[in-house]
Amino acid sequence: MPKLDMSQVVKSAQDKPLTELGDELAALQVAVYVMCGGGMLGAMAAEQPADFYIDSRCGRLPYPRREIMQAVECLATLAKAAGKDPHRLPQAPHFHCCGVF
Repeated sequence: MPKLDMSQVVKSAQDKPLTELGDELAALQVAVYVMCGGGMLGAMAAEQPADFYIDSRCGRLPYPRREIMQAVECLATLAKAAGKDPHRLPQAPHFHCCGVF
């Protein structure tokens, strides 16, 4: 997996209107949540990407840690570019009975 250049991520966000960037942030929150396997770990990654870490006691993850951490870093970078606090993003959409565990 190639490493993303976060300055390029910020540049891509600067050309978009704020509403489109907000929709993109929500979609990325969902992607990060699913990459972590849902649960409390996924919720923390989606709603507090700047504070997120994967504890060494964590069990098997659906995606490699490196890929998850890069996606979370991308979410935090886009949140900063959108003028939002990456320590307190809006609540991610809920998936009640949708099969995301």
